[in-house]
Amino acid sequence: MMQSSISDWLTIILRRDLIIAFRRSSTYITPLIFFLIVVTFFPLALGPQESLLSSLAPGVIWIAALLASLLAVETIFSEDFRDGTLDDFFISLEPSFILVFAKVLIHWLITGLPILIASMIAALVLYLPFESFIPMIFSLLLGTSFMSLLGALGAALSLGRSAILSAIIVLPFSIPTLLMGTSVISSSLINQDFSGYLMIMGAMLAIGIPGLCLLTVEALLLNYE
Repeated sequence: MMQSSISDWLTIILRRDLIIAFRRSSTYITPLIFFLIVVTFFPLALGPQESLLSSLAPGVIWIAALLASLLAVETIFSEDFRDGTLDDFFISLEPSFILVFAKVLIHWLITGLPILIASMIAALVLYLPFESFIPMIFSLLLGTSFMSLLGALGAALSLGRSAILSAIIVLPFSIPTLLMGTSVISSSLINQDFSGYLMIMGAMLAIGIPGLCLLTVEALLLNYE
């Protein structure tokens, strides 16, 4: 019965936030367009040299993905905080962990998933070999998910303050994800084993889901003390 209640509550939050996000198309279109613009600027600036662009592709794709994911960080809790919905969530008897997890999942669906799809175009633009597509997708899947967790924590700590503050908080902690993600693609380019990097990213995500969600709950509660 308890599991059914939590599942229903999670479904309600997901449905509500997805409807709101799709009504405001800029929420998911802006990160996607930003990602593609950053990626396409490199061939324009450096020229169409295939070998050069291919060698730069891992770093370019991951830096663009990292910066694009930060664009929607501030909106994770801000609207609910302003209209009082966040107050109702904490007054209810439902676990706050589920609320945070739902918000992280929504953020990934409107930023991480479009970036994941757009990365295919980016790979073609930067002459990334087809053999590196699968490693790139897996690294971005794990990395953008972890970035959404970090983004939720940054958004909670900067709630009600400057929007840029959340990005400043998140950026330093995103460096390990950036390094691991680029290492996966770089290793695939030179036919080296990249599974170790993916395992590290998977471990970071596995620890981050409970750990960062709980920290985010505590950070949100700071605004009510």
